[in-house]
Amino acid sequence: MNTFFELIQIAIGKRESLTRVPQNREEWDELLKIAGQHNLLAFTFPVIDRLHDEVDVPLGVYSRWAMTAEKVAAKGNFQKDACVRLYKGFLEHGFRSCILKGQAAGALYPDPSLRQGGDIDIWVEGDRKEIVDFLRSRFEVHKVVYHHCDVNMIKGVSVEVHFTPTWMNAPLSNRRLQRWIAAQESAQFSNFDHNLGFNVPTLEFDAVYMLLHIYRHVLEEGIGLRQLLDYYYVLQHLDGDGRRAVMEHLGTLRLGNFAAAVMYVLQKVFLMDDSRLLCPPHEREGAFLLEEIMLSGNFGKFDSRNAHEKGEGLVKHSKRKLTRGLRYLLHYPSEVLGMPVFMCWQYFWRRKNGFLYKGR
Repeated sequence: MNTFFELIQIAIGKRESLTRVPQNREEWDELLKIAGQHNLLAFTFPVIDRLHDEVDVPLGVYSRWAMTAEKVAAKGNFQKDACVRLYKGFLEHGFRSCILKGQAAGALYPDPSLRQGGDIDIWVEGDRKEIVDFLRSRFEVHKVVYHHCDVNMIKGVSVEVHFTPTWMNAPLSNRRLQRWIAAQESAQFSNFDHNLGFNVPTLEFDAVYMLLHIYRHVLEEGIGLRQLLDYYYVLQHLDGDGRRAVMEHLGTLRLGNFAAAVMYVLQKVFLMDDSRLLCPPHEREGAFLLEEIMLSGNFGKFDSRNAHEKGEGLVKHSKRKLTRGLRYLLHYPSEVLGMPVFMCWQYFWRRKNGFLYKGR
C-alpha cells in the first residue's frame, strides 16, 4: 500500500494508522515532497502531528509540515475575506456573482482551514463585453479568454473573473454544456452562504462543474490529488437523487467514461464508499488517470513533460498543448480532436474583440 495514500486515508478518517511508518530521513523527505506536490501538506498535518507523539518524525520534516499548515490557514482566512470583498464589490455595481472552487469547496471540508487554495475564481453574471469594460475601467485586466480573464483586483490575491465556469473543446458538447450552465445560473447566483458571506454553487452544479474542471486540467496541463479531494467532499455531501441527476448531465456531455475513471481514483486513494460513487469505477481508465495524476502533481507543475521556457511564444505554447493533448487521443478523442479547432477559433475571436494581451 502506498504510504502517501494511507496518510490521506487517515486524514479523512478512513484508516487508523500507517501500515509502515517511514524508517529514515530519506523516506520522510520523500513523503513530505509528494504531499507538497499535491498541495496536501496542511490537510495531512494533523496526522503528522499525532505521529510526532508516537514515532521519531525528523524535526526538519515536522517543522516544514507545521509551518506550511500555519501559512495555509492564514492564507485561507485572507482569501475568505477577499471573496466577501469581491462579492460585495460586484453586487454594489449591479453584478451578481458566485465563488467557484476555492473557499466554496473548502466549506465542505470538516476543517476548512486545512485546504490549501490557489487563486480566487469568481463567476460574474452578465454580458462578457460589459463585464470586461467594467473591469478595465477600474483595474488592470490581463489576458481575456473564452471563459475568464485575469484581473489585478486585490493586492496579494490572484483573481480570475469568469464569464462562464468552464467550456469544452468539442463544439456540440460545448453547446450542450453552455445551455446547461445557462439553465443553472439563477440558482447559483442566489445560493447565498450566510457563514461565508457570498454565493456558492449548489452541490449538484459543483458535481458536474468540478469534474469538468478536473477533466480540463488533465488535458491542458495536469491535475493533483488536492482537486480530487475537493471532489471527494462534494460527493460525500451529495444525495442519491443528486448523483443520478449529475450522471444524466455528464452522459449528455459524453463524460461517462471519465466519471468512471475518477470514481476509480476516489476509491483507490480515498477509499470512497460504493454508495457515494456516481457510477461503477472503470479500472483501466482509472489506473491510467491515477498514473497521470501522480506524474503531474498540482496543476502539472511537477510533470517533466510540461517543461518549457519562461515566456514562450504563442506558437510554441500552442504546439506544446497540442502535443500534450495527443497523449489522450485514445482516451478522450472528441476533446482532443476539438482542441486545435477551439484554439484557432479562440485566437481570432480574441483578436477581433480586442482581448489579446501583449500579443497573446
